Amino acid sequence: FEGARISCGMRAATGAIDKVVIDDALRINVIGNARPSGLCGSGLVDTVAELLRLGIIDETGRILEPSEFPEGVPASVAKRVVRRDEHCHFVLANAAESATGEPLLLYQRDVRELQLANAAIRAGVNILLKMRGLEAGDLKTVFIAGGFGNFIRRNNALRIGLLPPIACQLIRFVGNTSAFGAKRALLSVTEKRYAESVVRRVEHVDLSLSPDFQMEFGMAMIFPNHNAEGGDPVSAAVG
Repeated sequence: FEGARISCGMRAATGAIDKVVIDDALRINVIGNARPSGLCGSGLVDTVAELLRLGIIDETGRILEPSEFPEGVPASVAKRVVRRDEHCHFVLANAAESATGEPLLLYQRDVRELQLANAAIRAGVNILLKMRGLEAGDLKTVFIAGGFGNFIRRNNALRIGLLPPIACQLIRFVGNTSAFGAKRALLSVTEKRYAESVVRRVEHVDLSLSPDFQMEFGMAMIFPNHNAEGGDPVSAAVG
């Protein structure tokens, strides 16, 4: 989710595509308002979610041939699907548009990498819920920490199955909680004691020892077959 193992992946720095919207055409937002030089985690989630919504990617994660597209895929978007090495890939920026002078593509293998990371998180969430006898609908809040959580769009995270199927308004971004917690513990004896009490209540779950993990992981490799309801308003995009 920080661009690792993605063909044109990069961290969320100047030149990174961090938002992708597809309506009548492809629209991208690039950090620093520069020419695009790569794709960061939030942009990767956006791209796959949008292609799923349009039916260009199917539930198995395969980028379809143009002849297999459902009705309604805009021609300007359809022509961005190119075939190379027996697979189809999606052009995010052509050579003339990019900062590298090379086209930026979402390759089929990039979608597979996202599926692997996505499935590991999904399987972990599902196992934790089962351990407590809960369903996704029982959750009151889902907290997302870290820099990635500050930029990911909730409706797209739901669309790819990264988060359990809950209402968008129940998902809260809380930023760099590790740094915030460390500061509180350093500045307050009460907060430090509270942190120590939390540690004593934490239960470590080794997913590799769970008999359900392989099954859950395999099932989580398939993308949800419906669009997430609700969602964040689309941010302004350029390019």
